[in-house]
Amino acid sequence: MKLTTLIDNQQSQKQLKCEHGLSFLLETDQHKIIYDTGQTSKFIDNAQRLGVDLSAIDYVILSHGHYDHTGGLPAFCKINDKARIIVHKKAFKQRFSKSSVMLKENGIAWKDSMSEYADRLLLIDGDINIENGLTILTGIEKQTNYDINNPRLVVNENGNYLPDTFDDEIILLAQADSSSMVLCGCAHNGIVNILHTINRRHQLQCFSLVAGGLHLNGANEDDIKHVINGLSPFTVNKWALNHCTGQAAFERFRQTYGDQVEYCGSGCIYEI
Repeated sequence: MKLTTLIDNQQSQKQLKCEHGLSFLLETDQHKIIYDTGQTSKFIDNAQRLGVDLSAIDYVILSHGHYDHTGGLPAFCKINDKARIIVHKKAFKQRFSKSSVMLKENGIAWKDSMSEYADRLLLIDGDINIENGLTILTGIEKQTNYDINNPRLVVNENGNYLPDTFDDEIILLAQADSSSMVLCGCAHNGIVNILHTINRRHQLQCFSLVAGGLHLNGANEDDIKHVINGLSPFTVNKWALNHCTGQAAFERFRQTYGDQVEYCGSGCIYEI
């Protein structure tokens, strides 16, 4: 399996573009999969610079319904007319970032024109197997003392702004031989809850690679330590962290796991 970061907030290759967003390319022996499409078409520019043929992509998986993970889809569909687009049926809710001075919509920008992609959309509401070794997980189960609540991220339900529960979050588990890879766009449901859910459903405690954002940007030291303590039952050979992980959390992971932790910006490549 080969994983390439097509877009991230930062660069791992200087000639590539970056933006507040995330997109991965996963290549297996049988399929090519895009996991998230960034905020704009910049991930396409990077893919072309890296020599990636986006017309050959078989699946697009959208981790959740935020603009910085889904915004590049319309541009992708102009290049690729065959890829199935997998998204949770609850991803199209009206979402916002809230502060004391503003309310900013941050959901899927193209949701009002989704009929254009209707023949390619696969709307899911539970776990599915794409093929042997490729599994989508939804409905992440919460561990005791690991409930996730971010009052800044809200949804509009009948005129009421309520905390977003991210019940649309999609995690991708890829397995080949004795290797296993976990892709999480933002880990909004918490990386501890995600890995415990995978273990309960697939009896896995050892992972070759966990890649994506951990949504710990702005978290305090105690909260970061609490997350790391919750990961003690698991062995992760490589943490490929980026996007919304946050510098403080990234440094604490490096202190805990050493060279097992790397930042995977635009252009970073892993083969396992």
